[in-house]
Formats: sequence, structure tokens, C-alpha cells
Amino acid sequence: MTSSRLPGKVLENILNKPMLLHIIERLKYTTTIDKIVVLTSDQISDDAIEEFCTNYQIHCFRGPLDDVLQRFYLASIAYPSDHIVRITADCPLVDSALVDKIVNLHLCKKADFTSNCHPATFPDGLDVEIMKTSALRTAHHEAKTAYQREHVTPYLFTQPDTLTCANFEANELIPDYRLTVDHPQDLQLIKNIYESLYKTEPNFDLSSTLKLLYKHPQWLKQNEHFERNEALKNNAVGDK
Repeated sequence: MTSSRLPGKVLENILNKPMLLHIIERLKYTTTIDKIVVLTSDQISDDAIEEFCTNYQIHCFRGPLDDVLQRFYLASIAYPSDHIVRITADCPLVDSALVDKIVNLHLCKKADFTSNCHPATFPDGLDVEIMKTSALRTAHHEAKTAYQREHVTPYLFTQPDTLTCANFEANELIPDYRLTVDHPQDLQLIKNIYESLYKTEPNFDLSSTLKLLYKHPQWLKQNEHFERNEALKNNAVGDK
């Protein structure tokens, strides 16, 4: 709730539903995820997220605000599993079919960590990360920098000698659109997309989104000047 660029963004309404609820409903269409848990901080500022979870009967786990890696590790103890899929709560266009494809690649490769981010061949906002719980445990014990601990997975994909990593790449060139929510302009673009697609196709996929944006290229101008993964890059610079 304390996002610096768009405070309270995860509970912003899109078609009269909190953005976070849209993400959870889209993830329920997956066939590979057994349980959905919202991980938020233990700060008073995030009481609203716990209240949201209670109202909608969604599992909620609270942990440190800045040490998100520890938050994930503690949640993995509270909700035991062999693998954890990480979806950030600023991605209301998460594609359930894409999630399943990446999970299946992860299991097929018997990888410690799998994503579609290294390199990223999908638009910003379609990021999916999967990690073995054992690998998460290793990261929790070994990761030292604030950057590694705030962003959860950097330790995992920078240990090629000790961890097996896999990457899911698009089989065609996809425009590098910005489909995440960090700024008011991002949110307006997402609202435009939902208002056009959701009523007839609640679980609209990336293909439907791309077709819509092809018809409305002017929508993309409102947020095209923002850089991908701003927070990641800014924090990485601060850690050096």
C-alpha cells in the first residue's frame, strides 16, 4: 500500500473490483497452482490488504516490509509446498495459460528457478517466476544485499554454478508494451483494456490484449516513456 509512485495501487478499482482481486481471479483459471496466498507486510499501512483478504476469503500471510525474501521464506513454512509461483500484485493482466506453460517447463527441466524474464520476451506485466522451495531456502540463508532480499529472486538467477535455471521465451516477436501498474498512466491503460475485453472474456489472454492494442495504438502513448523495471534498476544502482 506504500508504493512510492502510486500509493494503494493494489486495491485501486478496475470495473468496480480491486486490482488485486482481478489478479487472483485470473490465477484461479490456472491448472497448475494448488493454493493462492497473498503475501503482504506486517506494517499497519497494509492492514487494508489483510482486511481485503478476509472479506474475500483469501489466504494472507504477513511478514517484513523490506526483507521480502524473508517474508516468502516464512510463508513457505506456513504454507508448505515443493514449488512456489511468484506473481507480483502490480500485474493485472497476468495470463493464466502462460503461467501454466512456465510451470510445466519448470517441472520438465527439474529447475531450481524458472521465469520468462531472463531474457524478457514478453511485455512488462506478464512476468512469472517459479522456484523450488528448497532453492528459496538457500536464497534466504545466502542472500546478503538489500537488493537481493527486497526483490526475492535475484540471488536465484545469479548462481549458475549451484542452481539450475530455465527461461521460457516467446515463440514470436511481441511488442515491448508496458502492461504493469506503477503510475496513474499505467492504471488508465489497464482500465481501457479491461473496459474493452472483460465483459465478454473475463479471462482474456495476452493474444486478445495485443489485438486490442493494435487497434488502439494511441492508448500506449500515455505510459510508453516509463522504463521497464524501474524499481529493480534504481535499487540495484543504490546497492553498488
